[in-house]
Amino acid sequence: MQRPAADGPPDDIASTLVEPTVALVGDWLRRADATETGAEKRTSMRMHRLTSDRASVEFTMAFADRVLRPESDAVAAEQLRRLVERPLPPFLGPVDRALLAAGARFSRPLPGLVMPLARRRLRQLVGSLVVDREDHALRAHLARVKTDGFRVNVNLLGESVLGEAEAGRRLAATIDLLRRDDVEYVSIKASSVASQLNLWDYDGSVERAKAGLREVFAAAAATTPPTFVNLDMEEYHDLQLTIDAFTQLLDETPFHSFSAGIVLQAYLPDSLAALRHLERWAHQRHARGGAAVKIRIVKGANLAMERVEAATHGWEQAPYDTKAGTDANYVRLLDWALHPARLHGLRVGVASHNVFDVAWAKLLADARGVTTYADFEMLQGMAPGLARVVRNATGGMLLYTPVVATADFDHALAYLFRRLEENSSGENFLRHLFDLGFDTKAFAVEQTRFEAAVADRWHVSVEPRRRARHAASDRGDDFANEPDADATDPSVRASMIAALLTPPVLDLPEEIADLATIDDAVALAAQGRDEWQALAPADRARVLHAVGDLLAARRGELIGVMTHEAGKTIAEGNPEVSEAADFARYYAARIDDLAGRDGARFEPLGVVAVVPPWN
Repeated sequence: MQRPAADGPPDDIASTLVEPTVALVGDWLRRADATETGAEKRTSMRMHRLTSDRASVEFTMAFADRVLRPESDAVAAEQLRRLVERPLPPFLGPVDRALLAAGARFSRPLPGLVMPLARRRLRQLVGSLVVDREDHALRAHLARVKTDGFRVNVNLLGESVLGEAEAGRRLAATIDLLRRDDVEYVSIKASSVASQLNLWDYDGSVERAKAGLREVFAAAAATTPPTFVNLDMEEYHDLQLTIDAFTQLLDETPFHSFSAGIVLQAYLPDSLAALRHLERWAHQRHARGGAAVKIRIVKGANLAMERVEAATHGWEQAPYDTKAGTDANYVRLLDWALHPARLHGLRVGVASHNVFDVAWAKLLADARGVTTYADFEMLQGMAPGLARVVRNATGGMLLYTPVVATADFDHALAYLFRRLEENSSGENFLRHLFDLGFDTKAFAVEQTRFEAAVADRWHVSVEPRRRARHAASDRGDDFANEPDADATDPSVRASMIAALLTPPVLDLPEEIADLATIDDAVALAAQGRDEWQALAPADRARVLHAVGDLLAARRGELIGVMTHEAGKTIAEGNPEVSEAADFARYYAARIDDLAGRDGARFEPLGVVAVVPPWN
């Protein structure tokens, strides 16, 4: 097979599969409804009631955060009573309402008895989404799922790793999972085996991540058969670091014959370039006799935190700002990857609950003769009836299965919160999945979104959104904070490192040693004050804007001075330089705002009664 000559759409066959996809989706939904058990229907209905009502989502998140997190049973009991005083959300059935009422009543005299029962009940409610890691419970779950004909991708849940002790604990727990005889596939993040990865020290951070992952890969390769390891990622700043750690490790001689996988998130425009890079690398590795690797393509589930990160630092958010952009990019990634000329040493994981995407990928793989190179994946417990139908239609199904130890159940809260937020979004497919089989309007809406995604797949931008931000000096008259320097941008990273490697040359004034020189300095300052007061407001604003622009332009030099003279790191100096530029532009904007007001009084250093934006 020849490699494709162009990087664009490989052929037009994908666009012809829209109508067959819609028909196949309708058939799958009917089959899923017919084969779903009564217990599964009740679970699906409860999840649907939960995610379709904002009050239900907020109650569940408050219960998990305020009742489950406290270590003190007395504190948790008080929070339980406060929650139950409010109107209970509609997704709770009669049994749970009665249990909550009884729990609130007895929690004051018997918190040590009531609160463990409350925690156990929540674990029962989310048991289909998060599996107990204790040996007997995990073994029973894996045996049951495998008996049903599914494969399992086990993901050990945990909070962000903040120290090496926690990184070591997580690494040891993952290796324990790898060595189990009933575990064949494990997911792990590079950021969970090394603490406080710092992109300003990019090469050093890659090496530290590789050190932890090397232990994981070695343990997986030593099992019989080798356990498959998949590298997950959540945050945008881990994208390139994870790719580099993954490819560099698998190029090492001990892992030449080891097969592993990596995730790409379709809500990042950067993912197409990453996919092309990984495909070229996998082809070269395969040509040298190396084992195949897998790219698992997902939509992305960390949007809320990416928005917070962007707002905090003054950046454009890394993911697309519309769901339509994410959907179009998802089918584009599948269109590009599921092609016979691109699958030398590569497999593709189609991971989605959007049954339109899944059906389209299945038909596309069939049409191009690459069915054996595609794996279909869904989340554990989200739509069991549909998972069975897709498994039967595609020849296999891998269930992404989060696991957590009983003592660490609060680590599962972040995962559950993310799923609740994601599934309750108005545009999220899972929120409407329950209605698709009998609500023709809901089906039509999702069909239209799918058709638009296929039509737009080669038109949505692939430019990294972080690079699209504009300098503060180009933002017109409105005030906006100066963005922090972005360590994910290689050119920014290089400029900052270059500034550190060049010791600053400081043009310092001579030391004042006599009163006459002090008097001259004070007189000069007084003259400057008088000249500043005489300036018109518009002239002051121009000066201050210029100061802000100069500070921003000399960011690297200023941070270099901070590191050499004050022992600061780049990360510490970066926001300080930004705030200094913000200070100048903020007061310039306030001068513009107040200049036309009667009686406005200006001081030498700014405007009276104006509060800086960071206070």
